[in-house]
Amino acid sequence: MRRFELAALCLAVPAAFAAAWGIDPGLQFLLVEALVLFLMAQMWNLAAGYAGQVSFGQQLFVGAGAYALFAIANATAVPVWVVLAVVPVLVGLAAIPLGMVMFHLKHAYFAIGMWVVAEIAQQLVLITPWLGGTGGLTLRPNGEPMQGFPEQLVLGLALFGSVALVVGLRVFLRTPMGLATLAMRDNPAAAEGAGVDIRRLHLILFALTAAGTALAGAMYYTTTLYTSPLDAFQVNWIVATMFIVVIGGIGTLTGPAIGTVLMITLREVMTAYGFSGDQYWIVMGLISIVTLLFLPRGLWPALQAVLSRPRATT
Repeated sequence: MRRFELAALCLAVPAAFAAAWGIDPGLQFLLVEALVLFLMAQMWNLAAGYAGQVSFGQQLFVGAGAYALFAIANATAVPVWVVLAVVPVLVGLAAIPLGMVMFHLKHAYFAIGMWVVAEIAQQLVLITPWLGGTGGLTLRPNGEPMQGFPEQLVLGLALFGSVALVVGLRVFLRTPMGLATLAMRDNPAAAEGAGVDIRRLHLILFALTAAGTALAGAMYYTTTLYTSPLDAFQVNWIVATMFIVVIGGIGTLTGPAIGTVLMITLREVMTAYGFSGDQYWIVMGLISIVTLLFLPRGLWPALQAVLSRPRATT
């Protein structure tokens, strides 16, 4: 680990505590949402931008993380924060057999297939009484109301987790497995010819991104104290994630941060001026189309290209 990466991790700890206990509660909810979306976007970016696993069904893992947290916490005496740490492990392990089946589908078929699986999961939860059915679930650890202000701790965890994730991904991409991931992205046939086990690497990354997405979903719904199938498995999760990554710059670590700031800022400004949610999504769609037409690699690669141009000397 390089010095500035270690310094970033060290600075993230006091920053997380300061954000958790020194920021207005209303702003805390907004920051939690932004950081959760950033975490989800980085997970989708790792799968699609680096591993080439474009999926339209990442909302499957958002819903799985939320429902796993609520179901376990409500039915046991295990503290919520312990369950929050266990949930990504459970979802990541469950993703392994799912990936072994779904990898028989290639490219667009895999992307659509994951969407279908997410829809099936939503319908199964809707007809399952012990998961609340259409009425959803309220977070009541061991049958008791949630105590304290969970958004404070979630904000601290999300802030530190965001910094740790970026640092971790930077370190990962310098490891042999990270280099194999980059080689697989650039030329799968050449990478396989060089000895990279493509299927095994795909499965590892699929499980890791599922676990990370589930953790982000579980953290978000810990702050809302309520979840339902139509909300936890909603397609807007993947739409927002794809917007963030595509606009910011797919296959980059900085792009999702730019995309998240742009998306949240645009929504807050439009809401302040009285625009509806439908109008907001229309504007988002237009921005996506314009970006794909003129800056297909996203804003961050375009900005890098401008900054790296040699300046004329006089």
